[in-house]
Parts: sequence; C-alpha cells; structure tokens
Amino acid sequence: MIVWEPEKKTIRKAARKELFEAVYLLTQLIPIGKVTSYGDLSRILGISPRLVGVALKENRNLIVVPCHRVVMSNGRLGGYTSGGTAFKKRLLELEGVEFVNGRVSPKSFVDLSNKLLTPNT
Repeated sequence: MIVWEPEKKTIRKAARKELFEAVYLLTQLIPIGKVTSYGDLSRILGISPRLVGVALKENRNLIVVPCHRVVMSNGRLGGYTSGGTAFKKRLLELEGVEFVNGRVSPKSFVDLSNKLLTPNT
C-alpha cells in the first residue's frame, strides 16, 4: 500500500501503523451478520493476508473493530486472540452468521470490494 503526501508531493510506502489503520477501517464496514476473508481485505489493500491477520491480532478495540467478522476464505474461522475460536463462532452465531458443517456458509460472506464501489448495496 502506498501513501500520497501532498504537502511533500511524494509517494511513499505505508508504515505499519497506517496499514493496520486501513485494515481496521475496512473491518468496520463488514455488516452485522456477515463476514469477509483475510484474502478479501488483503486484495483491497494490496498487502499479504498474513499481515491482515497480524493487524487483527493486535486489535485492542474489539467493540469498534469487529475482527471476529474476518475468517478464512474457505469458511474456517482462523484465529481469535480474545477468547479463541469457540468464542469467535459464538459471536458470529449471535449476529446471525450461518454455519454449514462447522464452516461459515458462503451466503454469509460479503464482498467488500463491491460494497466500496456501490455502498448502498
């Protein structure tokens, strides 16, 4: 991810803090009852899915940044530092996310790329 600094008229590589803030911003766009994948966030930002995971692992504002709504693209939950995967699953169930054979149902995924381009959908 790059950052434009208009006052300096330069482009530079984003710092870790800026990358994490971008991950947190996108995560806040995931509606209640829906999930997105680490890969989806990484494609939007042009960064590694592992870096998305690291950012979410370091999230200390769980109420504002609902990192439990980010799962693996195959529907598996992935990690959850604040209570483990059983707690992550319970949070998602309480929000209305559907599971099939222990994985998040494909119909519970939201395409954030599409949501960014057409925000009223």
